[in-house]
Amino acid sequence: MSHPNHSSRRPELSRRALVTGAAWSVPLIAVASAAPVAAASGVCTQDAQLSWQNTFTATDTSNGVGTFTTPTGEVVTYTVTVAPGPNIEVPATSDNLNTTGDGIFLGDRQTVAAANKEFDAAYTQTTTITFDRPLANIRFRVFDVDGSDFYREHLRVVGLPGAVATPGNRVELEPVSNTYRPTADLPIGPVVAGSVTYSSTGSTDSFIVELTTPRTAVPPQGVLSHGVRMTNLTYTTACPAV
Repeated sequence: MSHPNHSSRRPELSRRALVTGAAWSVPLIAVASAAPVAAASGVCTQDAQLSWQNTFTATDTSNGVGTFTTPTGEVVTYTVTVAPGPNIEVPATSDNLNTTGDGIFLGDRQTVAAANKEFDAAYTQTTTITFDRPLANIRFRVFDVDGSDFYREHLRVVGLPGAVATPGNRVELEPVSNTYRPTADLPIGPVVAGSVTYSSTGSTDSFIVELTTPRTAVPPQGVLSHGVRMTNLTYTTACPAV
């Protein structure tokens, strides 16, 4: 997703972001539990959900903290920290870390043109999500992955044990950089974007989402901000005592 960034305040989400987010929306509750499952060991487990909108508070465009309660009553605290590469920035007016619907926005703005379209650390925004205890089998989707004549968003997630990434329509794996990107460049404006679903099979207390959107020229709209949205997290947790 992209839009000019020239407002003196954090702008409202674009119509495109709202339309795209609505397509993936789910009920907004802090922890949504699925039906319990008895594991082979006899331990009861179930799926639960961390809602960004109901648990997370951004302190600025690069940092935030949240708490949520598991079905067994444990309070889990987590932090989100954004570190931009040297050739990008997160403006004070950015929607970065804004939570609306079932997603959290991850975006940036390029300050240097003439980058190539492959993954480049100098043009990478790194978002680290850290929990105060391990969570098991984390799953989420990253959507609104797109590109144009002037940029192409690249996405990579690291630190999820046993993770499997499943790209949706209009997204492909770039094998050299091991990142996901749009299958083609599109003119700025059309509401056409792809998504990638991530599913892990182990436990972790931290993982990283890397986003890069190098631009090859300044578009006619001026300097743009780009970004994707990450849906609410689902994970596996113990069942409440009966």
